[in-house]
Amino acid sequence: MVPKTEQNPFAKPDIDKLIQQQFNEDMWRVMRGGLPCLETSANCLQQLQEKAVTQSPLLKEIDARIAEANEKVNEAKARNKKSIQLSVLTPALQYLLGPTPTPGASQPRGILDNLGGLFRGDTGIINALFNVIGIPFFQAVTGGNADAQRNAIAVSDIQVKIAELQRSRAQLADTIRDRVAIALVKFDEARTQYQTSQIVGMRSTEQFKIYELRYVRGNSDTESYLARQNQLDNQKATVYESWAKMRRSLFEIKLLVLSVKEAEI
Repeated sequence: MVPKTEQNPFAKPDIDKLIQQQFNEDMWRVMRGGLPCLETSANCLQQLQEKAVTQSPLLKEIDARIAEANEKVNEAKARNKKSIQLSVLTPALQYLLGPTPTPGASQPRGILDNLGGLFRGDTGIINALFNVIGIPFFQAVTGGNADAQRNAIAVSDIQVKIAELQRSRAQLADTIRDRVAIALVKFDEARTQYQTSQIVGMRSTEQFKIYELRYVRGNSDTESYLARQNQLDNQKATVYESWAKMRRSLFEIKLLVLSVKEAEI
């Protein structure tokens, strides 16, 4: 089996096993998990990027909010209304659309700023969105408070904002694709580094066994023996570090392409 992360992060790793570990097809399939592929080819990169965009919870939420906005616009047009009460929109959509700019006033955060902040992990924006999502559903239906009930947005304005939301959505999808490409390259570099350290580690282990035999037979002094042992330990540490780096890079790809639950290695 492929070595898995121990529940205790301070558990002593079996570095000797990592040095000797050979990845056959079955073991590689288990480690790869739900990823469609994991090699540095144009075809594999395209598969990973498409799956990441399709599986993205953020993009799914944006699509849902775009559909909601279009639905409200169509309803307003069917009733010959020129504006839509903000109160009938879900709080999350109200937040993503952002306030309508007032002439002469400073430019408020727009759609792209809000979505970009969400993707970058902007804590303030994420908290704000969580807060509005957490508002009870009936507030979105009945208007929430008096200010929300009085405020409205023109149908033409919301159509412009829908177009902005769609452009922002496309930019975020491109950002996800770029991050997947970078993550795949990082994994390939980490994999190569681990495989190289494995080969060096195996050779160093065999060389030390020969030197140890000479020491036992009295052909070397204790100081030289301990120095050689220290060199081997350092090489083993390099193997473990490269293994851990490869696992982290693989986990990063899985987080981008799969769900958090499926990302476990």
